[in-house]
Amino acid sequence: MKLFPALTATLLLGVGASFAQNSPTPIRWAEGAPNATSEVKNDAKIEGLKTDDVHIFVSLSDLKETEYNRVWVLVSNHGKTAIDFDPQSAMLVNEKDKTVRAEAADKTARSIQKFGEAKSQELSSAHCPNMIATGCQPTNSQMQMSKQVAAYSNQQAQWVKDNALEHKSIAAGEEAKGYIFFKKDKKKSDYVLRIPVGTEVFEFPFTADNKVPSYD
Repeated sequence: MKLFPALTATLLLGVGASFAQNSPTPIRWAEGAPNATSEVKNDAKIEGLKTDDVHIFVSLSDLKETEYNRVWVLVSNHGKTAIDFDPQSAMLVNEKDKTVRAEAADKTARSIQKFGEAKSQELSSAHCPNMIATGCQPTNSQMQMSKQVAAYSNQQAQWVKDNALEHKSIAAGEEAKGYIFFKKDKKKSDYVLRIPVGTEVFEFPFTADNKVPSYD
């Protein structure tokens, strides 16, 4: 994946005021680098970086039939002291230097449910040929699709709550594993995923299709 000059400069200097001073030099994933790993599992690319103290593995994929992408993250503490890990500090930066910040799991779940409820209601509404038609009712197929959309949205929202990473201190010899959620852009985009762990910052290149829900 190509690196963008403006993006590279932005990431090296830090994104936003919180990284403007005393920002650690990012550790960036690169194909073939001795500290980098890569594998494809279940059609998903998993990228990894290793330091003396931290091993981190990440994979970006679509959260189907929602307005979100999900990033699976595994952080292992190979050091001698605990490290702080806040998933909400993660971000995606696209080729236009636009930053998409991680969204809290509860907010993501509520948004998915709200979106599903709106689509379910829309699908169950009768589409009459004229405004004065009487006895106009939604078809059985419309009602069935409406119920499926509502049920699937509720299922996805609960999955988000059950699998989201939380802010925690990772003790020596322990690990944290789960998902971080990002709102999709409007079209396919190349990103740099930036994740601070303890005193280090890790960066990974990814491409997201940003698929809209099929019933959108």
